[in-house]
Amino acid sequence: MENADAALSLLRSLCPPPAHPALGPVTGSITIPASHDALLRTYGTGCFDEFIWIFAEGAPDPQLDIAERTRELRIILRSKELVAVRHDLGEQGFHADDLVQWGVTDNADLLTWIARGNPEEWPTAIIQAGQLRAVVSPRSSTATLLDLLTRSTIVPFFPSDFPSHQPEFSTNPYV
Repeated sequence: MENADAALSLLRSLCPPPAHPALGPVTGSITIPASHDALLRTYGTGCFDEFIWIFAEGAPDPQLDIAERTRELRIILRSKELVAVRHDLGEQGFHADDLVQWGVTDNADLLTWIARGNPEEWPTAIIQAGQLRAVVSPRSSTATLLDLLTRSTIVPFFPSDFPSHQPEFSTNPYV
């Protein structure tokens, strides 16, 4: 079991959080791991290194609302066979309703949990745009972000210039 507090502490030192995290009202309509809740209380919704967007329930921007994005993802995935993604996920196997989308990249790659069992043990599945390939990390959303930003985890379908040498977090990197 990973130490979620240590991963968040390392992430904070690598990529300082905003003074005032952007969060909306939480209704509890969707289960999220406590480690992701701590990530959200630290950063709010927004974008890591101008590439990875993280979601929260009740986000001020509906495009960053975890419940809405998860609902839409499940509708899309129920209508597809996803042979390649199922192969990449291997023994993890999944049904559309097992996935909770907690983030997205600027390239439309999906960051999801395979939501089975204890939420603190949900693995992260990074699904390529178009559901062509997937990479699974057994680590939390916080630890997965840390791994991506430090290049401890390389996703073959992410751009070669990600991450930058000095990753930043922004609530709106395009303003």
